[in-house]
Amino acid sequence: MLPCWRSGIRGATGPAGVWRLAMRYSGEQLRLLRDRWHQPLRSPDSGAAMERDGCKTFHELLQLRFEKISALASGACDRAVTAGSTESCRATLHDRWSAECEGLFAALMDELQQLGLPLTIEIEASRYEIREPWDLRGADLRGAALCGAFLENARFEGADLSNARFDGTRCFETHFEDAVCEKASFAGAECHFAGFQGALCDHALFENADCTMVRFDQARLRHARFDAAVCFAAVFDGAFMAQASLGAMRINHLTRFGRPGEQVEAERSKPARRETSSEGEDWYIVELFPVWLRAAEVNSQIRSLLKAHGYYLEADEYQYLEMVCRRHVLHQNPLSEFFEWFFKDLMFGYGLKWKRPLISVLIIILVWGGGFALHFRLNGLHDLFTSIGYGLYYSVISFTTLGFGNAPDLAGAWPKLLLCSEALLGTVLMPLFLLAYARKILQD
Repeated sequence: MLPCWRSGIRGATGPAGVWRLAMRYSGEQLRLLRDRWHQPLRSPDSGAAMERDGCKTFHELLQLRFEKISALASGACDRAVTAGSTESCRATLHDRWSAECEGLFAALMDELQQLGLPLTIEIEASRYEIREPWDLRGADLRGAALCGAFLENARFEGADLSNARFDGTRCFETHFEDAVCEKASFAGAECHFAGFQGALCDHALFENADCTMVRFDQARLRHARFDAAVCFAAVFDGAFMAQASLGAMRINHLTRFGRPGEQVEAERSKPARRETSSEGEDWYIVELFPVWLRAAEVNSQIRSLLKAHGYYLEADEYQYLEMVCRRHVLHQNPLSEFFEWFFKDLMFGYGLKWKRPLISVLIIILVWGGGFALHFRLNGLHDLFTSIGYGLYYSVISFTTLGFGNAPDLAGAWPKLLLCSEALLGTVLMPLFLLAYARKILQD
C-alpha cells in the first residue's frame, strides 16, 4: 500500500491526466439553489404570494432575520475574546449562542420551511446524522455572524459566506462545498468531517480551528491562515495554497496534500515553444514565470511543513516538484532546459529519487555491453552468446573503472571509444547513486 502522501500526489488527476472537479453540484444546479431564495414567500394556507414584516422574498426575509442574529452573535464573539484559551472561548461562545441565538435561528429555519422555501434538489444523507440538516444551500449570507453556533450537518453548498464569522462554531459534518468563503473566519471552529471541496476560501482564517478529517480538495486557500490549526487526516488534494500561512499547522501521517493546484495550473499553462518565440521574450517572462514561481513556493511551503513534523521522505516528493518548477523558471533556452531535464531530472531525479540513477546505471551497462557484443560479432571473435557475455563483462568492468589491463579483443577505435565513454559515465553516476541511496537510508 502506497503512503498517503504519494498516492495523493498521483490521485489529483485521473488515468488520462484529466483534472477532476470536486464540485458536489453542477453549475446549473448551483444556479437553481441560488435562484430559489429570490422566489416570493407563500402563504402556508392558500399558497398565494404574501409579505411578512415587509419582506416579499426568502432572500429579504433571511437578511432581516439575520440582522438580529448576527448582532447578538458578534457581540458574544467580541466578549469571548477575553475568555483566554481556545477551549474557554469556545465554551463561552456556545453558552452565548444557546442562550441568545439558538431559538432565533431554529425559528428562522422553521419559518422558511412553513413559507414554502423550495427544496429544488434533494439533500444527500450525511455519514453521521447528529441533527436535522439545516438547508441554507445557495443562500446569501455575506457578513453574517454565526459565532458559537451548533451547525452539525448544516448545508451551505454554493452559499455566499464572504466575510462571515464562524468563530468557535461546531461544524461537525457541515457542508461548504462550492461556497464562497472569502475572508470568512473559522477561528477556533470545530470542523470535524466538514467538506470544503471546491470552495473559494481566499484570505479565510482557520486560526486555532480543529480541521480533523476536513476535505479541502481543490479549494482555493490563497492567503488563508492556518496558524495553530489542527489538520490531522485532512485532505488538500489539488488545493490552491499560494501565500497561505501553513508553517504553524499541526498535521499527522494521515494528512494528505496531494498535488497542489498551482502545480497543475503551471503544467497546463506552459505554452509551446513556437508560441513563446512568436510573442517575444518579455511575454514569456511576465506571463509564464509567475505561474511556476507560485507552484514552487507552494511546494516549498509543504516541504518545510513536512520536515518540521519529521516526515522527511514525504517532504522529498515536494522538494522534487519544487526543483521541477524552478527549472522552468531558470531556463529560457530550450537546449539548456533539455540538458537539465535529461541529466538532473530524468537520470538522477535531483538526488531525491534513488531508483533513477540505479536504472540509469543498468541501462548504460546494457547498452554499452551491447556495443561490445556487436564489436565481437562483427569481427568474428566469438559466437553470439559468448559475445553477449563478454560484452556485459567488459561493460561492467569499464563502468566501475576497475580496469583489466590490455585486452586484445578490444583492438580498434570503436571499442576504445566505448571504454572511455563508459568509464567517464561510471565515474559520475556511481557517486550520484550512492549519494541518493545513502540519503534515503539516513532519512528512513
